Amino acid sequence: MPDWQISAFDKDHNSCVKTKPNNKHYNKQTKEVVDDFISVNGEMIKNGDPETYYSLMDKKLPKKYQKKDSVLRQPVNAYIPPQSKLTYEELEASLEKEAEERRIKEKKLEEEKKAKKKEELKIERNRAATLRERKYIYWTDAHTQGRWRSIHSEEYQSRYKKKKYGYY
Repeated sequence: MPDWQISAFDKDHNSCVKTKPNNKHYNKQTKEVVDDFISVNGEMIKNGDPETYYSLMDKKLPKKYQKKDSVLRQPVNAYIPPQSKLTYEELEASLEKEAEERRIKEKKLEEEKKAKKKEELKIERNRAATLRERKYIYWTDAHTQGRWRSIHSEEYQSRYKKKKYGYY
């Protein structure tokens, strides 16, 4: 094979162009750019968005900047449910009303289930009846003999008509 047909990559495995972004020179340049940016804008970023600042510095976020759950910050009795604001009679009335609504909803669901079940049973009965009747009612071919016998056949004549030979 002539030299001009050989690819540049086939001659020597080190002759290929290598692009590794992790080499020392590249890391050094990125670190310089980040340090310059932090020296100029570091305080502003730290005050405005500490998570971004510490991620640029490759450090863990200190505890004082970590957010806690908002539920834990509230005092124990900060939220008063609306039921506890009601009087005893109003509470009883509202509970009875909710129970009645629940009963009505359950009854409605039960009626829907019954109607659905009834419809399914009706469909199943119709399907069973169709399967039963299918053996009697179906498309036939006029050229093939069905389940009937011709009254002129020998089989029919020998079974149901008088015998040809009268021995007795």
